[in-house]
Amino acid sequence: MKTSLFGLLFFLTVTGLNGQATDSDTTIYNVAEQMPYPLLKSCRPELHTGWTEDSVRRCAEIQLLTILSQNIRYPEEARKNNKEGTVVVTFVVEPEGKMSNYQILKDIGDGCGAEALRVLQALEEVGLRWQPAKREGKVVRMRQSMPLRFKLQEALPYYVDEQGDSIYTSYDTAPGFRGGMDSLVSFALNQLQYPPDFADSCKTGVIEMSLIIWNDGSVQVENQLDFSNLGSEFQFQALRLVNRTEGYWTPAQYQGESVTTTLPFRVLFKSDRKGCAAANAQFDKATILANEGATFFEQEKPDEAIRKWTEALALQPDNTEWLYYRGTALLNTDHKEDACKDFNRVKEILGITWFEAVRKLVCGW
Repeated sequence: MKTSLFGLLFFLTVTGLNGQATDSDTTIYNVAEQMPYPLLKSCRPELHTGWTEDSVRRCAEIQLLTILSQNIRYPEEARKNNKEGTVVVTFVVEPEGKMSNYQILKDIGDGCGAEALRVLQALEEVGLRWQPAKREGKVVRMRQSMPLRFKLQEALPYYVDEQGDSIYTSYDTAPGFRGGMDSLVSFALNQLQYPPDFADSCKTGVIEMSLIIWNDGSVQVENQLDFSNLGSEFQFQALRLVNRTEGYWTPAQYQGESVTTTLPFRVLFKSDRKGCAAANAQFDKATILANEGATFFEQEKPDEAIRKWTEALALQPDNTEWLYYRGTALLNTDHKEDACKDFNRVKEILGITWFEAVRKLVCGW
């Protein structure tokens, strides 16, 4: 098999919402009138007028399913041995909503059981809490079982987007630009226009776009990230640049056929006014520091990476890309509160984030 996809079955039943913890009953129950369910900030009923308990349950199930599937790693030994099956893990939901007493009830071997436990414990560490079970109106400790299905599948060379289009992630020949990628860089340098009305603002920053290169060679911007919050005029100029590349692209090839794929494309805005030389130099210095931080992070040196990103952000404090990177490193080193400051700052600057599911789970609504 080439690549594995993780398949997961997750079952929860929810019938109750509120309750106060009690220390008088330390029994671990297997049955209760109101079963536990995960508390995910975006699924709280007070945030959604008209939601029923069933709506809350479905929301929590879907989101926890997504989080688990995104974070579980198919063990290499299980992949080599084509090991598939269902692992059943159990844990106790405590009255205060924490998970404890993790156990593997059923294992298929080759590290699958250990991986299932790892993901659950990681969720506990980043702050996942549960609405506890209730018996006779009192919250109680209850053992919860969770079946996780590990299934190897032949990886498809494409995925189907929301519009039903097949977007290839594997191909024999990558999409190309007339004259090569060096020609694309030159094209961008010559054709990208700094918004005239902002020439004296000395704004500097990067806008990243995901381009769809269709199988007929046409190009479209799928999404756009304005990391420095430059604004709509800069975003328009970035889109305008991409539109000017129409007719210069050759599509990707897969098994002799032209196919549709995506390509990341970043553009840098700097004003060429003389009065902006210092601002441009400061941005260049910050970029070097941020790149050094990325190198340290790849070398698994998070403390050095955090230090470099902090230096870069001292020069460019509202660069949301670097705030995200530093927040991720802080989270990985168990500095959750500081990580959330960076993640929430990105939300404050942009109004949206490209990692909202993670931010909500770690930092709340």
